[in-house]
Amino acid sequence: MTSEIRPPAVRPRTAGQPEADLTTFAIIHRAMRGEARRLAALTAEQGDLPFPAEREAALQRHLDHLLHEIHSHHAREDAIVWPVLVASAGAAIDLGPLTEDHAAIDPCLDRIRATRGVARATALADLRDLLDEHITEEEASVFPVLRRYVSKDDWDRCEKEIAKGPFGQMKWVVPLIAAYSTPPELAHLLKEAGPVMRLILRLTRPSFTRLSRAVYGA
Repeated sequence: MTSEIRPPAVRPRTAGQPEADLTTFAIIHRAMRGEARRLAALTAEQGDLPFPAEREAALQRHLDHLLHEIHSHHAREDAIVWPVLVASAGAAIDLGPLTEDHAAIDPCLDRIRATRGVARATALADLRDLLDEHITEEEASVFPVLRRYVSKDDWDRCEKEIAKGPFGQMKWVVPLIAAYSTPPELAHLLKEAGPVMRLILRLTRPSFTRLSRAVYGA
């Protein structure tokens, strides 16, 4: 079950204190949007022609990870980030529309899981558009408020909670983040995370690369 940081534990940021580092959060957003676009394009091009069995199996594995990550990301925002943000910022933020977006995206994830061919391509195109609209709005409305009101310590605790999850999913997410990071971003993330994360990335990147090539081609 996703943890929740209760408002009494929150100490809002004050002027002059370090801002929350949203680098990882922004890269996850970029990665979800990027993979939704790539998969929508891939399946639209294929239409109702079936993929070869091995490629379909790889596509399903990749999709399972992506859809799990999207749902988990939104669930963790609702349960972990939003309570801290509201407790820190108060009336400066209205999260109602973004929470409604999360509820609207879940049925789209279910349609992708349940369909193939053109129907799956259509559902992926819908997901692409929903994510583009939702993330654009979230980063425009939430990120500035997070930086202004949420303390670095509270945000760091949020990120530790957000990072919890099955190791099988982590083996996909860590190299995904690396793939969507610029070199300076990746250097920053690895410096902050320390040697264990460097080791995890080194061990997981080859299998992620093989899966990605099986889905998208060389």
